[in-house]
Amino acid sequence: MNLEKIFINNEHVALLIRSIETTKRVEFFTDNDDQLQIAAFSMKQETKIQPHIHLNQKRKIVGTNEVLFVQSGTLIVNFYKNRKKSNIEKSVTLKSGDLIYLKSGIHGFEIGEDCKFIEIKQGPFIDGKDKEKLFF
Repeated sequence: MNLEKIFINNEHVALLIRSIETTKRVEFFTDNDDQLQIAAFSMKQETKIQPHIHLNQKRKIVGTNEVLFVQSGTLIVNFYKNRKKSNIEKSVTLKSGDLIYLKSGIHGFEIGEDCKFIEIKQGPFIDGKDKEKLFF
């Protein structure tokens, strides 16, 4: 497994996890203060996880984070430095089994090969207030 922190303008905008897997019982890839927590689990047959409930906590969420998990094909993620210029600052190609945590920054996507992927982000989504489309 390979972890890559992506920085644009000295800001940590994404965490790329290639072929997400672990041999540890539980392995967290994100920091405790990240808005989303990402972990991988490797457990033996008949292992039990103690029943539990998540307690209500007030959290202040700034912006929208998202996670993309590629099931098949290739997804190209482009990162940009400036809201007014369409110059790509960095580009990464995700393949089957790869996951990217988009924490902030300007990003766009291209489909390399026919692609199936899952997106996870905070809600609720407010149309017209949660996303500003740039360049095209």
